[in-house]
Amino acid sequence: MTSSTILTDSTDRFGYDTIAETYHAQYDWTSDSPLSITVVGVVAAVIGEEPTEMEPLHSVIDPDALDTLLSSGTEAGIQVEFEYEEQPVTVTGYGEVIVG
Repeated sequence: MTSSTILTDSTDRFGYDTIAETYHAQYDWTSDSPLSITVVGVVAAVIGEEPTEMEPLHSVIDPDALDTLLSSGTEAGIQVEFEYEEQPVTVTGYGEVIVG
């Protein structure tokens, strides 16, 4: 796993769940960076790539729609799932980004 400026600037927590075998990051709602950029940073950290070397997020999901749908951090019950860079990604209404 590589470090990413995007990851450190816009996440409160990042860790690995050994039971579920998934990586978890919590979006920092006080960040100036949109949630969709955080998703890219988290996936980049998990797969060990630089975000600029990855396919654009918009090739698999509309980043603006993702940001708008999950804009407040209090959207209980909302969960968006998609595949990005061959990784299953789940983003919850609370801003949790799960990869793996």
